[in-house]
Amino acid sequence: MNVVLIGYRATGKSTVGRILSAKLKIAFWDTDAMVEKSMAMPIKEIVALHGWDFFRAKERETIKYLTQKEDGVIATGGGVVLFRENVNLLKQKVDLLKQAGVIIWLNAPLQDIIDRLKKDARNGATRPQFTSGNIIQETIDIMRQRFPLYESAADHTVDTVGKSAAQVAEEIYQYLRKSGNLDKIKESKN
Repeated sequence: MNVVLIGYRATGKSTVGRILSAKLKIAFWDTDAMVEKSMAMPIKEIVALHGWDFFRAKERETIKYLTQKEDGVIATGGGVVLFRENVNLLKQKVDLLKQAGVIIWLNAPLQDIIDRLKKDARNGATRPQFTSGNIIQETIDIMRQRFPLYESAADHTVDTVGKSAAQVAEEIYQYLRKSGNLDKIKESKN
């Protein structure tokens, strides 16, 4: 079983995913990093050269590839929920008793997201904006659109406010244990 992390950009999916995969002793995959590697360029350049639709198609290819894998933590891009096909692939039932993945939504406060995006921009790790407008208004508008998509896709939600990445990973671990999903991961590892 895969543990899939969803949420808006800058919510800590990659950082939490690495910590969680180490704790679970399973593989870690970052869909954005995989797309960047396959294209040999950062997402910002992919989007500038080919557009968001092209990037989203590459993201879907990556999701399809990863759903063939078992027992990993998958950190997805913030827009993965824009296509129901992605969510269905990440959750798909292998058979009546086994689900391929459990989806965890990392829900961060708007101000935390904006602060992280601004910090990224100052450090040169700029994520491509969706519009040419103000990053704050853009984030508010996109979050308003995506919030119900994250909510409907998630099997479990972790509110990250005031928590370190290690605390978020531990909360996910405890959810997996209490929900019986940790046993499903251990079973398939044996």
